[in-house]
Amino acid sequence: MHCNVNLKYGVIMKKDCYTIRISLKPGFINAEQLRAIADVIERYGKDKAHITTRQGIEFDISPENFKDVNDILKKVGLNIGSTGNRVRQVVSCIGLRCYNAIGDSVSLARRIHEEFEGIWVPKKVKINVSGCPNSCTYHKFCDIGVCYRYKISIDKNLCNNCGKCKDFCDVNAIDWENKVIHENCIGEGRCTALCNSFKAERVISIFVGGKGGRIWKEGKELISLKNEEDVLLVIDEILLSYSKFGHGRITDFVDSVGIENLRQTIIKKLKN
Repeated sequence: MHCNVNLKYGVIMKKDCYTIRISLKPGFINAEQLRAIADVIERYGKDKAHITTRQGIEFDISPENFKDVNDILKKVGLNIGSTGNRVRQVVSCIGLRCYNAIGDSVSLARRIHEEFEGIWVPKKVKINVSGCPNSCTYHKFCDIGVCYRYKISIDKNLCNNCGKCKDFCDVNAIDWENKVIHENCIGEGRCTALCNSFKAERVISIFVGGKGGRIWKEGKELISLKNEEDVLLVIDEILLSYSKFGHGRITDFVDSVGIENLRQTIIKKLKN
């Protein structure tokens, strides 16, 4: 019985109880769902719960109460899961509610969550979506990171060689003498308000192979895209390749196949 429940729902089993995680769609939770969660926690969850680092909710229940809890949560559109070797609950920042947002991270994260959350993979996969380079979701330190940003260029015909932009850029990405933007540009876009010679194109950058924890690792930029549909295609291809050839975490998979080989596979997929 325990094995079947674990495989189907992703329950964490302990000696005398189940720890269950409610997999929340990225962004927001409504009042009806909050009331249902409070009711379940009060009746079955020892009157307390934990907010997880991935914006979920988990609490302990007795095994015999699992069906009742699951039924109550399902009635308000909530699912139990987001654990084990699966694509975990997708994390998003607050998106367009923030004045720094470049894109609607919440809507994109929900689409990713609905498409991929719960899929079985060699090891757990965490996907985080940031609405701007401020990286409130730490998108570079998870298996697959998605970030709305700007691709900045300089219109040489509009530059008057004043040189003010040199000291304005925090990451020293602007070479005003040669009229180029270096690769270390984070794509925040504040420079476009300084001078009309700067041009900004909105892109969605995807990073792979990052992870947090005791031995953290920064993900590598894989590709930048212009629309959300292509983001879903790229994530699908990453997970497909990882499921076929991966054994450890995605960072190990990227190291084994090479970031450039993976990039070429993605580019080929997008062209078809």
